[in-house]
Amino acid sequence: MSKLLEMNAKFPQTELWTDSFHVDHHEYGLTQGITGVTTSPTWVSRMMLNEPVEEHEAVIKMLQKEHPEYNEQEMTWAWTLEMGKRRSKVMLPLWNEGNPKKGRYSIQTSIYDYNNTDKMVKMAEEVHACGPNMQVKLPATKAGILAMEEATYRGISVMSTICYSVDQAIACAEAIDRGMARRSAEGLNNDMLNPVCAVLLGMQDDWLKQYSEAEGIVVHPDALSWGGVAICKKVYNIYKERGYKTRVLTAYYRHQLHWSEFISGDVIMTIPTKWQKRFETCDVEIKDYMSVPVADDKLQQLMKLPPFVKAYTEGSLTLDDFNAFPPVTLTVHYFTEEYDKAVKKVRNIMLPKPIK
Repeated sequence: MSKLLEMNAKFPQTELWTDSFHVDHHEYGLTQGITGVTTSPTWVSRMMLNEPVEEHEAVIKMLQKEHPEYNEQEMTWAWTLEMGKRRSKVMLPLWNEGNPKKGRYSIQTSIYDYNNTDKMVKMAEEVHACGPNMQVKLPATKAGILAMEEATYRGISVMSTICYSVDQAIACAEAIDRGMARRSAEGLNNDMLNPVCAVLLGMQDDWLKQYSEAEGIVVHPDALSWGGVAICKKVYNIYKERGYKTRVLTAYYRHQLHWSEFISGDVIMTIPTKWQKRFETCDVEIKDYMSVPVADDKLQQLMKLPPFVKAYTEGSLTLDDFNAFPPVTLTVHYFTEEYDKAVKKVRNIMLPKPIK
């Protein structure tokens, strides 16, 4: 039996999702028991650059007729929404079973507007309108936190992303709780909401390794693979202790620990297909790892790194600090650079260069 199917059988509270916009990845994930899909600006770009151009060109030409005034950034967003409408249907059979946690399909708001609450709320409404099973990803920036509360209040299931610290995760959960409380105060029902906080494990590890190298700090190499795990496990425990309505989602996989250490938890794992295929046939024993804390010797090594201390220690970062926290900044740069590749391709479709 596939290790992923075995995990689902033994620990049904541990959900498996697929991280991709590609149809073949969704189809493979369904054979492994996925219950949802995440996408990101990088997957938007890969969809445009790595798939046959015919489908995407036809969609953009159609949208051009409807919206001749759109520039390439606006067109890329409109195309992303259209692809979301089409590809989210793969999860509708699961969604139609009636569990609001199952069959979800997520799309992130435009990476360019991470500092604009009003624009993100408007885009959240646009994503929400793509289908009954949509989930909207919003960045854990200052403006994004405000957008999470307002979008939740408007009845939209949100997923925070670009989250690297305990303080960001708490701020996301509290914003979502405030939005749900506002709904309850007006007699509105929250039963169909599915609030989620995505903690980006691999990119956290990448940053800590980069930092230790740049600063010449000697850290045991084994410990450097535990940074994202340690922060995410702490977030998970805080959420459980405080009764937040938001669930933790683990994202951005770099190695086995990013999967195995969360088995048995009431979490969502959004795993790219290449890692699903590795985990499917591996020899990892499927058992409770979630309740096992990160070893003290690993934490002691990680505590040598000030960025880890800030990410791990509650009260180290304020709302005003989130945008300037280095892993957040690095991710916004990375997402923007990748997304720009799709925008360039869209521009070339909208405005083909003449033959010389």
